[in-house]
Amino acid sequence: MQFNKKTILALCIGFYGASSTFAQQKNVVSAINYLGYYNKDKDASDLMEAKKYIDLATLDAETGAKAKTWSNRAEIYMLLYNSKDAKVADLKNGSLDEAAKAYAQTVKLDEKNNYPQAKDGLKICAIIASNAGIENFKAAKFPEALNSFEKSIQLNEEFLQKTDSNAIYNAALSAEKSQNYDKAVQYFQKAIDIKYGGNEDGPMLHSLLAESYLKKGDKVNYISTIQKGRQLYSNDKQLILSELNYFIEAGKYKEAITNLELAMSKEPNNEIFPFNIGVIYDNLANPGEGKTAPTEKEFNEFVEKAEAAYKKAIEINPNYFDALYNIGALYFNRAVKQSEIVNNIKDNNKYKIESAKVDEIFKKSLPFLEKGEEIRTNDVSTYKNLISTLQKLYLMTEQTEKSVAAKSRLAGGPNKIIIGDEIAAVEEKLGKPLKVDTTKGKFYSTEVLDYPEYTLYMDGGFLTKWVKK
Repeated sequence: MQFNKKTILALCIGFYGASSTFAQQKNVVSAINYLGYYNKDKDASDLMEAKKYIDLATLDAETGAKAKTWSNRAEIYMLLYNSKDAKVADLKNGSLDEAAKAYAQTVKLDEKNNYPQAKDGLKICAIIASNAGIENFKAAKFPEALNSFEKSIQLNEEFLQKTDSNAIYNAALSAEKSQNYDKAVQYFQKAIDIKYGGNEDGPMLHSLLAESYLKKGDKVNYISTIQKGRQLYSNDKQLILSELNYFIEAGKYKEAITNLELAMSKEPNNEIFPFNIGVIYDNLANPGEGKTAPTEKEFNEFVEKAEAAYKKAIEINPNYFDALYNIGALYFNRAVKQSEIVNNIKDNNKYKIESAKVDEIFKKSLPFLEKGEEIRTNDVSTYKNLISTLQKLYLMTEQTEKSVAAKSRLAGGPNKIIIGDEIAAVEEKLGKPLKVDTTKGKFYSTEVLDYPEYTLYMDGGFLTKWVKK
């Protein structure tokens, strides 16, 4: 009997196709077998073999279209990720990502829901990614933390139809720490959209979003975000202060004062708010070089309002150095400005009367500056300026002994020590180490250095005061 060649050819083609399918199925079977061996004996070589065969199977068009193939691939790659065996160390990189992709592909292809464990696998991958983000954040590896949190977000949203709110917030923080302000904006806005933390965290999120806009140089969206936050959380102090900073920078002093007064109504015992009102009015009264000076009427009005605000701050906190120093400077500057007017008076009697008024203004600054000197500041430059001003005031008010003492602190004290000397320089000039008493009290965070007839006071490693015992 003769065979038709076409029939033989057709049979050969059919046989070849079957053998190819069998070969790919064999890869799946081999992968499963080696996976079983590994689960039984924990020999990493078996896991490596399982990976080799499952990789081949997933590349094939037929076996790569089956949920079973991807389910086994996911299990194999998760085992690689979790393995501590040195044999597979080179295979671990990217293994969690591959496992997640395999779980996701399993879910996609599993029309009959034969592999429900795939969704559980995706949940585990998302948790692992989130935990890795936390560990990277703690280790200050912020770009890596951002990458991990983004994986958790993506796995939850794309495959589990869930919103991982914590990962979104943590991604925003990681992006901000990474100076990736575009992504910081993206995730802080997303946290706001999902109402992360509810009303309690809403003000904070608006502040963080605004700061991210500011850091990327987008002032339009910065103030827009602050104002949106203020509309939603009108009583929040941080948003009030953020808006205040913008108003001050933009020269919108009226709006700035309104914000501070609002803040004062929320925290009446916070000296910072009236102090800053004082600073604004003080700056309006004394705008500095290159800026338009106020009229005499405006000047007097601004000074009076600054004075009242500084006094309010001192009333709340009698030891508030900045307020004491500023009100002393306010009176001093007012007296200087008034003396310039008085010096142009030709009438001798009127000149004496007005000069006496100027002297009284100068004297008003003394108790505040003296209290400031007593409290002190660790800002050496400010302290030197305070002592210099006091020295002039003592001279003008005929307190010669105090004037000489103040001047000597600037010119040099015992063994020519001067304000601003570092502790090493003080010891070198005195020729001996100094006994240090770190007791905190009247002079708050200072070091008190005893030396024969003097007590030396150090702040921030610098000599800021010396007085005779």
